Amino acid sequence: MRETVHPWQFGLAVCAVVVPLIPVFASGSPLFVLPFVVVTAALTAVPLLLCARPAAFPVAAGIISAVLLPWSLCGSWVGMLVFAPSAPLLILSVFSDPRRHPKAAGLLAGAGALLAVGATLFWWVDGALGPLPEGSLGVG
Repeated sequence: MRETVHPWQFGLAVCAVVVPLIPVFASGSPLFVLPFVVVTAALTAVPLLLCARPAAFPVAAGIISAVLLPWSLCGSWVGMLVFAPSAPLLILSVFSDPRRHPKAAGLLAGAGALLAVGATLFWWVDGALGPLPEGSLGVG
């Protein structure tokens, strides 16, 4: 049987692509931002294309996260700051393989899941996408 990327790794890489798209599309960003979003999301999705090549996945995820963090910070003037959580999510996806890192993988995958949920909730709590329903976070 051919080895593939572990589902935890793949899931975190999917979160790295999806988490930034939620606030972009839900907020109705101006059209001039969409080319930046599409190119950045396509770049972020490259590790997903390498799920059948577990040796290439961590290299691609590491390189893309190294490029993505400065791009999201420098590109914040056009709304690319939403991609800032994608860089650590990609790094966490590299190390969340229990076959290679048996002791740390579960903790790192859990941290990545918390980061993805936290970044997604931030946009509603911050008010960018509108308020959450009253009482939904135990705040009422």
